[in-house]
Amino acid sequence: MRFKFTILLLALNIVTFGLVLFLSKRAEHTDTQNGGLSGMIGREVIEADRIELSGKKLEVPRVLERDGSSWRITQPMQWSANYFAINRILNQLQFLEEEASFSIDEITQTGQSLADYGLDDPWLKLTIGQQNQSIELSIGTRTEIGNNFYLLGPGGEDVFVVNRQVIDSLLIDLGDLRNREIFNIPVFEIDALSLQTKAPETIGNGDFKVRLARTNSGWIFEAPLSAVADPARVANTISTLTAAKVVEFKEQETSDPILLGLENPSMRVTLHGNKRRQTLIIGNKDPAATGKPTYFARLEDNPTVFTVAAAPFDELRKAQDALRERSFMSFEPDTLTSIDLTEGELQIRLQKLETEIWQVIGSNAGADIQPRHADPEVIDKLKNDLLTLRASGFAVDSPSPTDLDRLGFNQPRRSITLTQNGGEETTLLLAHPESENEQLYARNDRAEYIYKVDRRATLRMLPLNAAYYRNRTLDTLPEAARISACKLENLTTGAILFEHTLGDKEASWEDALSDTPETERSATLVLLHTIRNFAVKSYLIDGYEDAYPVDSETTRPWVYRLSAELLLPGDATDRSDTRTYVFTDRLSGTIQVGGSELHDSIFEIPQHTLDALYSLTETMQLSPEATGAPIPQIAPIEPVPEPAPTAEVIAPVAP
Repeated sequence: MRFKFTILLLALNIVTFGLVLFLSKRAEHTDTQNGGLSGMIGREVIEADRIELSGKKLEVPRVLERDGSSWRITQPMQWSANYFAINRILNQLQFLEEEASFSIDEITQTGQSLADYGLDDPWLKLTIGQQNQSIELSIGTRTEIGNNFYLLGPGGEDVFVVNRQVIDSLLIDLGDLRNREIFNIPVFEIDALSLQTKAPETIGNGDFKVRLARTNSGWIFEAPLSAVADPARVANTISTLTAAKVVEFKEQETSDPILLGLENPSMRVTLHGNKRRQTLIIGNKDPAATGKPTYFARLEDNPTVFTVAAAPFDELRKAQDALRERSFMSFEPDTLTSIDLTEGELQIRLQKLETEIWQVIGSNAGADIQPRHADPEVIDKLKNDLLTLRASGFAVDSPSPTDLDRLGFNQPRRSITLTQNGGEETTLLLAHPESENEQLYARNDRAEYIYKVDRRATLRMLPLNAAYYRNRTLDTLPEAARISACKLENLTTGAILFEHTLGDKEASWEDALSDTPETERSATLVLLHTIRNFAVKSYLIDGYEDAYPVDSETTRPWVYRLSAELLLPGDATDRSDTRTYVFTDRLSGTIQVGGSELHDSIFEIPQHTLDALYSLTETMQLSPEATGAPIPQIAPIEPVPEPAPTAEVIAPVAP
């Protein structure tokens, strides 16, 4: 009894499932009929993984296949399809609407056939496939009225009248259907770049190989040498390669690989990604190219031949030099404790004290010079210049002793030693052959390479002059110091150009000079400020002389003297002091030399000090136009009277 009941339930389940399947098929058919042509093919278009186009309107059949989220052309060639062109075709098919429709039976009843609509031998056949299933659409002739075409629907039961736009999208030119991008590995995924170029005939038949690889800190060369690459230049090169486009596709029938240079290519460019790579093969130049030159090319695993712009790949031939890192000095500026600059017997030592203040010490042939405070801005500039020193070229990658001797490193022109906390040293050597007056070569003890550097700029940024590194602030008065008197005099004539004294301790110089003409008042206040914080433009001589020695034979006398009386507060009474500076005449619009016996220095003064002195010492009378004064009237010049007429002279006639 129980067995019979089980059999009954099984039979009822089979009937139920059959009924559900029948009703769903019927509902699907009903929805398809109610939705028209788009309802009949919409789902197939969405799920399609293959599209085939053939017919007498096309020279050769076309087959497109889905590859993940993209599409590829598999016939008549192997190439990636244009994403936008494929999307346009799929969208127009998915939402295809008919203008009218009629069944095959209706055509037969009117005495017509598919041939009357061009559907017996259609212009175009479209097959939309999904795995092992497919539907086929046939496109016939154009309608007599309207810009439409006849289309035989799936199953061959109905004829639809559709707009020609969908036909145009299907008949897109093969060149527009192909994607013009060459590399499809994303830039962020690329972790290596390989380049193989044909060596010049003068060198041999071997190929020259360059390989760069990404590291955690940037890019490095792995071949033909081990060196650091310039990350910005490498990134720019990879971006240029991934952005390269096909200029023109070449027909396979007319493409001879030997003539195109693709059998023995001049270059192979490989981009390495995550467990994949793409190699582009570069051949000969296209002699038929118009405009900018192009090369024949193809991908390694694809026979399709095309042309690419020549310029990016010509630049790539210089990759070994062009992509190398040109900054070759590596150190932590904040951890430096000393910088030693040496040339022959002359040595400049810059040393950081425990107080974090830098000092400069110079020596020549064993004669030490008194330590001076170094200028922090000059020291910072020197450290930055050394850190950013860049090679202009690469001379020798693995120098032999002969190379070192030939380029002058056995007797270097200049050496710079950087010492960091803990005593770690880095030495930079600059050298050139005795007969070489243009080139300068550089080498540090952290790498074996020899670099070319800009001779003039490099030597200029490393002056061997202790005065250059001195602190530009020559003297700073204490905050509580008070200038009680100030005088400027002409040492040549003995004339006092100005002299002012503060009578009242509480009086200010602004009040004391309130009755002084504005030009003199402004210039005097500038000089008073200069005395409180005397800065120089540059040091010329580390010592004081009674006249400025321009050279071994020429001197310039001190013409002006600026002096100030100072009151320095003490415990019981104020202490007096003086400051005195002397100056030459103004040598040019921006140069005037000063000296201080107290500080044992001769120097150039900055522009604001120079301008203030000029305002107080210049005696040239300015024109009314320059001062804004009224221009006096000039009496008119009497005209020259006309000359009196003379008697006509008649020349004698020759006999």
